Amino acid sequence: MILVMFMNKKQKVYESLLNAEDDARQIRSFKNKLIASNAKGTVLFGTKENPFSFLKDTTDTPQLQKLIDSFCNLIPIETEIKIPQNVYQISIKKLSDSLLIVAKDKTADFAVHTSLMRQLGFMSDVLSTFEYPVYLTDQNGKIVYVNRAFCQLFCQEFKDFLGCYLQDYIYENCPDFHGFWKGTSYLKLQTGIVPYTITQRPFEIDDIVFFSGMAEQIHTVAPAVDEHIFQESPLPTIVVDVLEHRIVYTNSAFLSAFKTTEIDSFNQLNVDTLFSENTQELLNTRFSKLLMGTAKNDKLELITAPMFGSKTFNVFIGFTTEKKEAFIIYLIDASERKNLEMQFAHAQKMQAIGQLAGGVAHDFNNLLTAIIGYCDLLLQRHTVRDPDFLDIMQIKGNANKASGLVGQLLTFSRKKPSKIQVINFHDAFVDLSALLQRSIAPFVSLKTDLKRNLGWVKMDPNQLTQIFLNLAVNAKDAMKNGGTLRISATKEKFKKAKACGNDMIQAGDYIKIVVADSGCGIATEHLPHIFEPFFTTKSSSNASGTGLGLSTVYGVIRGAGGYISVDSERGIGTTFIIYLPRIEQGPTMVKEVKQVRPVFTPLKSPQILLVDDEDGVRLVVSRVLKAKGFLVMECANAEQALDVLANRNDFDLLLTDMIMPGMDGETLIKQVKKSHPYLKTLLMSGYSEDMARHGSSENNELEFLAKPFELNQLLEKVKEVLQK
Repeated sequence: MILVMFMNKKQKVYESLLNAEDDARQIRSFKNKLIASNAKGTVLFGTKENPFSFLKDTTDTPQLQKLIDSFCNLIPIETEIKIPQNVYQISIKKLSDSLLIVAKDKTADFAVHTSLMRQLGFMSDVLSTFEYPVYLTDQNGKIVYVNRAFCQLFCQEFKDFLGCYLQDYIYENCPDFHGFWKGTSYLKLQTGIVPYTITQRPFEIDDIVFFSGMAEQIHTVAPAVDEHIFQESPLPTIVVDVLEHRIVYTNSAFLSAFKTTEIDSFNQLNVDTLFSENTQELLNTRFSKLLMGTAKNDKLELITAPMFGSKTFNVFIGFTTEKKEAFIIYLIDASERKNLEMQFAHAQKMQAIGQLAGGVAHDFNNLLTAIIGYCDLLLQRHTVRDPDFLDIMQIKGNANKASGLVGQLLTFSRKKPSKIQVINFHDAFVDLSALLQRSIAPFVSLKTDLKRNLGWVKMDPNQLTQIFLNLAVNAKDAMKNGGTLRISATKEKFKKAKACGNDMIQAGDYIKIVVADSGCGIATEHLPHIFEPFFTTKSSSNASGTGLGLSTVYGVIRGAGGYISVDSERGIGTTFIIYLPRIEQGPTMVKEVKQVRPVFTPLKSPQILLVDDEDGVRLVVSRVLKAKGFLVMECANAEQALDVLANRNDFDLLLTDMIMPGMDGETLIKQVKKSHPYLKTLLMSGYSEDMARHGSSENNELEFLAKPFELNQLLEKVKEVLQK
């Protein structure tokens, strides 16, 4: 009786402790008898013999078996297991006479992390190689990402941080989450409480605010009074006199950093000569402030002189003793970090230009639609013998050229719709080689070296042609006196990520394409800019010098999941190296059966409701439709169209623009379909992202017409939609 009362009391104590926790917890005896459980533990683990039956749908069978084996053998374990709807972090802890089972639901944390990583794309790979600890949190301070350096700093694994808060790892002065923040925080490391400088900035992804922070350890400047400590220091260190700023002592780490063993080459040298002219003033200003006692204890970022390789160093300066007899300078090589920052800045710049290109293209295509439309109307009244005919054709031809430039802009911004196919790279290039030879003839010859078993690539064949034509035309312009363009392709496989230009090429199978010319080469100062839109070294009188060729190549390759880098030397030539993701097996070819389309013969004049906020586009479209017998009513916005349709039910087609002030075209169609389910619709837009979205197989119910279009194309599309 006493034993039973003791066990009941013990069980109540356990249950009260378990109920204080938010996650699912349960205590079982070594013989698998249920002792205590909180509410979540009872729901998740149950009361039967197998507490892990809720994991039966997991695809990670080996990990589940390992968990069950540990439970049966009374072995502590901590693991993570996914089931279709949830992710659980499960741990088994051994108590004195029982086992504690804990399950934490990590689903929300992993969802946030997965979404964030999908948006950041390749940036997660860049951050993982960053030498400084970096973290990302939500606006409440909950950690959603940490890089490898951050994990190493706290001696924990990545999964241990998810769901935790930044303040859990900071002893004092945690950053706030309102805006930019920089200060000294004291981190709780295994070695103790250590001060770090944390720089934290806010940023937005899909209207959600996140914060990114970087931690840098504060190196206290100690007097170099011990020769042994000075020489054994792993940091490049020098001692400089306070009057003439001449180098007095150097340690071995400093000599290694500057790739020399000759001490005499630096002793008595003015420290200014180590650094570039534009950073010498920063150094001298710091010396003056130190002597006056007004300098802050933070770093300088100085770049070495060209004779020392133009490296970037973080420089910390102090006095060797309290008597201020000499300066001691510590240098930390930050060149790799600066390169990563440049890659990050370049990626952001290219993304911003891409977004700008898409927006410009939308407005520009509206203007071109009106210009081409009015040209077509004029051509209906002017024959070939008319003196104005050639002038009109010149206007239309130049408008079409402008449309081509817009297409190149959209290709760069990766918003141009593509007919993606799986194509045999060797066969596609063989079909293209004759065109390339004609493009560079007669003074430049083409040499190719491609194997037959290169494999398949997944991209638009027209864009593949665009890549090689742009590179070939550039090579021809670089070889004014003739030369050779060499194109070769091989298979290549990467087992781990590596640098490729300003990007990081991911592990996988690729087709490596090398395009090399023997031309004049590209100047060093121009190399960082060659993939930027509108950057060109050609004269303005050259009609082909639009500056969109290489930016289009870059956009096509990156849009296909590939990478490109360039190497050039003045007077020697230029080499482009391209990596396209390789597919081993191509598609099975199925013979296409052509379908004969019936002739469109309407019984009456179809009535069309035309909606477009651009007056020029709306007027020209209305005129041509009316000229062909259609009855057209015009509306300048979606709201007007809804008012008209509220009182009329006799329209055969709703022809609407996509981007309009207020309600857009897609929303208008959805609203109209509720009250007019059988009304046929046709969507127009000069913003090709809409075409990629609405013209896909996922949403075939929305017919689409891309601007700019010729009037014949408009009529054909209208007849096609009405016929359906």
